[in-house]
Amino acid sequence: MQYRKMGYWIVAPLMAGSLAMTATACNRSTMEEKVSPNVIVTKADHAQTVKVTKGGQLTVKLAWSPGTGYDWVITRNDPSMLRQEGETSTEPAKEPMPGAAETRIFHFRALQPGNTALEFQSRRAFEKDAPSMGEFRVQVLISD
Repeated sequence: MQYRKMGYWIVAPLMAGSLAMTATACNRSTMEEKVSPNVIVTKADHAQTVKVTKGGQLTVKLAWSPGTGYDWVITRNDPSMLRQEGETSTEPAKEPMPGAAETRIFHFRALQPGNTALEFQSRRAFEKDAPSMGEFRVQVLISD
């Protein structure tokens, strides 16, 4: 009977240690999966940190209404870390109707590992001193 109790005290810590190692391994693989070579961010990602691999592409998609005169403008970016690729493009509304929101699309290439901010403001080009009507920012973590 005494040997049975001793066996429990030996096996229980081994099982607990095994469970802890498994949980750590699962957590590590989940974190590794979050770093991607191609990342798409939207207004829902505002003020978040996104992870992209060096050489990967970061795509920013923001809703806009062209008839209002407001457009998204990049107000903060380190081009030595994130280089804009190509011209800003537009994705039409799913159901075209007057005043329907469209989507502005910006593409960036992650050039070197590090941490940088990417910020946009929604403004009218003809109202230089007017406050912006919206802001969007993400912190970009570029890994090897």
